[in-house]
Amino acid sequence: MTGEKNSEVHEGESSIGTLPLCVDLDGTLLKTDSLHELLVKFIKYNLWSIFKLPFWVLEGKAAFKSQLAERVSLAPHLLPYNEKVLDFVRQEKEKGREVYLCTGANISVAQDIARHIDLFDGVIASQDAKNITGGNKAGELVERFGVDGYAYIGNHHVDFPVWESAGEVLVTGASKRLVEKTKRRFENVTVFERDEINLKVVLKAARVHQWVKNALLFVPLLLDHKLANMGLVLATLLGFLSFSLMASATYVINDLLDLEADRAHPKKSKRPFASGELSVATGFGMALLFFSISFFLLFFLPPLFAFVALVYLVSTLIYSFHIKTMVILDACLLAGLFTIRVIGGTVLIDANWSFWLLAFSMFFFLSLAFTKRASELNGLIERKGKSTAGRGYIVEDMALVVSMGVSSGYIAVLVVAFYINSDKVKGMYASPEVLWLICPLLLYWVGRMWMKTVRGEMNEDPIVFAIKDRISHLTAVVSTVAVVIASIGISYG
Repeated sequence: MTGEKNSEVHEGESSIGTLPLCVDLDGTLLKTDSLHELLVKFIKYNLWSIFKLPFWVLEGKAAFKSQLAERVSLAPHLLPYNEKVLDFVRQEKEKGREVYLCTGANISVAQDIARHIDLFDGVIASQDAKNITGGNKAGELVERFGVDGYAYIGNHHVDFPVWESAGEVLVTGASKRLVEKTKRRFENVTVFERDEINLKVVLKAARVHQWVKNALLFVPLLLDHKLANMGLVLATLLGFLSFSLMASATYVINDLLDLEADRAHPKKSKRPFASGELSVATGFGMALLFFSISFFLLFFLPPLFAFVALVYLVSTLIYSFHIKTMVILDACLLAGLFTIRVIGGTVLIDANWSFWLLAFSMFFFLSLAFTKRASELNGLIERKGKSTAGRGYIVEDMALVVSMGVSSGYIAVLVVAFYINSDKVKGMYASPEVLWLICPLLLYWVGRMWMKTVRGEMNEDPIVFAIKDRISHLTAVVSTVAVVIASIGISYG
């Protein structure tokens, strides 16, 4: 099948079309890699058993796949499929062509997916000590169909030995470099294009828009009236960048651990990892890169801030692995993660601890955490579901979640009122009475947020809602103006 000349066949067309069609699984029929998915799921549910992984690897790749498949399984109906390939396979099957799933994945994984797709005449997959990839896969297919006796669709350099003995070459989900190399090496290559990874998708996976949460690091700087100290401002900016990259890394890890739960959700299923736009391997690479830069920046910041950042990291990972399924405790930890940011800003500028600020932060963000849960329950009620995927809440919890959330929000406003009336404020502001304007603004804002939540008008992430909401922008601006006026003072004539 090798030759100097080649002519590209347009997507979905075949120059032969009668040979048995052998379809690769990982990266071809699936947008993801089943082995990576099994590994992530194993780590999620067997965290304390990860020390076993190196020993399984030493047994060989086929044995490693088998060990994972025995302990965890994938949900075939939730996996992200390459629709172009799937449609092509379906069309060929309808024409009467024999179709086989031929994959390096473990036999049990491959059979589960084959049963779900219900198109294949047979399954050829890894089992026992034999890993069905590269030369092994080529040998299996030649033994069954003969040289040039089958068509094969794959997506990786390891598939070249399989294409060498194939009568028809089809390639998908591959880089442009691999496609060009395949065209140079074989004649009549059928190409199924896939979208290239772009910066926009990576930024979406990193949730850069969530970096706004780390603006809390600047709050102690603002309340201590130290914005004119450029050294402290630069230190806080550096801390902001370190915290943001660390947060992005934990968001990636959280999304990888939540793959199946996200795929079962109508909106979260569109996330880059859940949809297959980005691979699990890419996710691990992103997390490693973000962590590396974040830790590097910590060397230029106070040791106590580095300790706070590590507390944030450990707390986030504990949330991702365990706490997120525990009702009420999950919301408390989410509120705590916001408060840790405030603590980080405090130690960055070596300021005195503010009881009022920490109390406000805990109650205010507890209210937002319950807003998030109530919004998820609203969506569940609309879909006539019973319980939230990957969470511990059920629809009957809605009334209690709303009650706790509203109470927390108004307690936060009460803390602000007590703070404004404290001796500390009277000594810090020229016209502290102006700060009272903040209380009715917050009362309205909290009430409005919960009204929208109960009506089902709230985004499942209230922070995202606030970023896009004009009333939230106006509330923030007027509150900031009130603080500035209170600081410089006003004349009563």
